Amino acid sequence: MNQEQLKGFVCLEKRKRDLDAELKQVKQQIDDLEQALIPQFIELGADPSVRLDGMTIWLVQEIFASPVNDRQEVADALKLSELGQYVAENYNSNSLSAYVREVAREVAARFKKEERMYDAEDVRAALPDPLGKTLKLSFVHKLSTRKA
Repeated sequence: MNQEQLKGFVCLEKRKRDLDAELKQVKQQIDDLEQALIPQFIELGADPSVRLDGMTIWLVQEIFASPVNDRQEVADALKLSELGQYVAENYNSNSLSAYVREVAREVAARFKKEERMYDAEDVRAALPDPLGKTLKLSFVHKLSTRKA
């Protein structure tokens, strides 16, 4: 066995583990700072972005739909709402969330014209009956960056 290659492998493996540990720490620090910054971005209102040190930082809002009570209640509501394509034996959570995000974009556009903020209740009200009553809507915020 080539000892030099083996030593090189071990050296790189140790470096990789050190970098993985450092990356884990950096990710935790980013998460902590993100939790402190998100409320500040929300306070700025609709579509805030900040440029700093060659980076643009902005708030991204994702919406996920989940049952208020149970999945079967949502499945029944989807069928009654003429949205049966989201239901098989159950329903596809990702597809349903995508539909809710589509409705939320329409609500956001309407509220932006009115220069108002919207919330989960506004999106829920825009969903077909009785679906809106069966879903809990969670707004999850995170920061995104890109090179400016």
